[in-house]
Amino acid sequence: MKIGIMGAMPEEVSGIVGQLETLRMHRIGGRRYLEGTWNGIDLVVVFSRWGKVAASVTATVLLSRFDVDGIFFIGVAGAADPTLRLGDVVVATDLLQHDMDASAIPLFSKLEIPLLGRSRFPSDASWMSASLAAANHFIKGDFEAWVSDDVRTSLGVGNPRVVAGLIATGDRFVTDAAFLRDLRKALPDLRCVEMEGAAVAQTCFEFAVPFTVVRIISDRGDDGAPVDFQNFVSKVASRMSLGIASSFTKTMFERVDSDA
Repeated sequence: MKIGIMGAMPEEVSGIVGQLETLRMHRIGGRRYLEGTWNGIDLVVVFSRWGKVAASVTATVLLSRFDVDGIFFIGVAGAADPTLRLGDVVVATDLLQHDMDASAIPLFSKLEIPLLGRSRFPSDASWMSASLAAANHFIKGDFEAWVSDDVRTSLGVGNPRVVAGLIATGDRFVTDAAFLRDLRKALPDLRCVEMEGAAVAQTCFEFAVPFTVVRIISDRGDDGAPVDFQNFVSKVASRMSLGIASSFTKTMFERVDSDA
């Protein structure tokens, strides 16, 4: 099995790159694709950059040039669900593009992807369950050891929980409380908002390969969103991304080994 691992910020994948064995680097389209093994699984790890176009380009290269069997995306997101707190983990059940609107053409409804006849892209059930297991294993077993008390206290991170649900993607960093309120009204089951996941999901759907998207809540998606964002990413999310990805690759290796 070969898995593509993506993150939209260097901090989200740099720790993973540091764990790769037999590291090989490929420069394609302005990105560095790092190929190696970790926990018995062949990986290609890449910093995709922000936004839907960057994410879909990167995912397409992973699928067409490296022939990965699926994609694991990990990174941060803004909370849409008011019960979520800083450090909580959301594993996508499905994803959509909240800024897709071709409804001026009578053939399409709002949020529907033209010619695909759908707005939501469901995660692969097996990969989603592996991500949920990995996130729960890390939070319950390793989180307190990996993220110090001082860091958690300074950034206001409590005891994270892991949830599954809808993730909405759009080409904007959401810092508008009114916009988020309207989005929640239209999508009552929405958990969080980000800028890449649904583009990866659509790409994987069109290539007929599995994917999973894991998001760590870094802000509330309102007017206070940028406060301490970079601090949180570098001191908390980077550690959480590494720990969850480690548990995920171990889980996938165990599945492959048991099927052998």
